[in-house]
Amino acid sequence: MAKSKEEALKLSREVVIRLLEWGTEIDEFYRKFRELRLLSDEPSFQSALLKVEHSFFMVIQSINTLREQLNLLETAAKKKEIE
Repeated sequence: MAKSKEEALKLSREVVIRLLEWGTEIDEFYRKFRELRLLSDEPSFQSALLKVEHSFFMVIQSINTLREQLNLLETAAKKKEIE
C-alpha cells in the first residue's frame, strides 16, 4: 500500500473517532437547548431556540455524511479504486 494511502487511512480512522466524540457533545448541547425551548413560554424566544436546535441537527447530519465518506475511503483503499 502506498505511503499516502496508509497515511490517509490512518488519518481517516483518527477523524472518525473524533467525529463520534464531537457528535456526542453536540447532541448533549442540542438536548439542553431543546429542554430550554420546551420550558420557555415566549413564542419568539421559542422560535429562536428552535432555529438553534435545527442548526445543531444540521451539524450532526454533516458529521454523519463525513463519517460515511470516510468509510467509503476505507472501502476504496481496500478495493484499490475510488468510484
